[in-house]
Formats: sequence, C-alpha cells, structure tokens
Amino acid sequence: MTEVVVTVVGAVLLFLFGRWQAEHERLYERRAEVIARLFECVEDLDQKCFSLFHWLDSGGEPDKPQKAKLAADSFNEMQGYYRRNSIWLTPRTSAQVNDFLNRYKKSMSEFNYEVIGRQHQLGEVEKWHEIWTSYQKESPEIRQTLETEFRAALGSWRARLTLLSKEISSYRTK
Repeated sequence: MTEVVVTVVGAVLLFLFGRWQAEHERLYERRAEVIARLFECVEDLDQKCFSLFHWLDSGGEPDKPQKAKLAADSFNEMQGYYRRNSIWLTPRTSAQVNDFLNRYKKSMSEFNYEVIGRQHQLGEVEKWHEIWTSYQKESPEIRQTLETEFRAALGSWRARLTLLSKEISSYRTK
C-alpha cells in the first residue's frame, strides 16, 4: 500500500515539476525573443541618435531636421514595441528601459528645440554638448542592461549572478 502511495505521489510531483519546467522554459524563451528584438531597436535608435547628436555630418547624409525625424521614428518604433512586450521583462529591467525611453525622449526634444529650432543663438553649443555628454553616458548603460538580461534568459549563470547582485544592491539602497 505504501509503495502505491509513494508511486502516486512521485508521479504527481513529477507531473507538476514537468509542467512548471515547461512553463518556465516558455517564459525564458519568450523573454529572450523580446529582449533580442528590443536590443535591435536600441541599436537602431542608438545609431540614429549618434548621427543626430554628433557634431559632424558626413557628405551625403541627411540634414539635422531629417535626422531628427529618423531618430523620432526609430524612438516611436522602440517605444511601441516595448509597451506591447514589457510584460515579458523583469520589473527591474522594464523600469530601466522605461527610464531610458523617458531620458531619450527628453534629450531628443531638447535637441530639437535648443539646437535645431534655435540655430545660431546663444547657448546652442553648451546645450548641444550637454545632450551629447548625456547620450554618451546613457546609451552604453541600457545596452549593458539588455545584454545581461538576454544572457540570463539564455541561462548564463554569470548574468544571473550579476542580476541577483543588482537586485540585492537595489534593496539595500531603498
């Protein structure tokens, strides 16, 4: 009788564990897909903003207003994708991407108003330099965050350890 009970309990536990494992595999698989696509969007936006915020324009490139439109289109694409798929990200990563989008939106708005809209006015160069410096700091941060998340979703123990240490440090600062 006890052998039957142990066998039934073992079978139920194996079934529940298998189901849990399958659900988590699907979750990590989808999370990896979302992060990979989000990373592509970040890279596209990053290239467009680099071209927009950089001081020099190469011959044959669009002018700054056209570059601003291209960057805005890329930003809107990324923001739309993020909003539709943020449910698949960890809360911390989702908050970081959302913060990144807000900072980029602010930088792009300021650049369009202060630099493009008020060409050759006092303060243009200082504002341009401020936006460029901010961009150079923020861009690698979001890239590193997404890369770590992606690697963790694929099972990298180093990435998971990094995420765990960030999680612990964020609780310490609260």
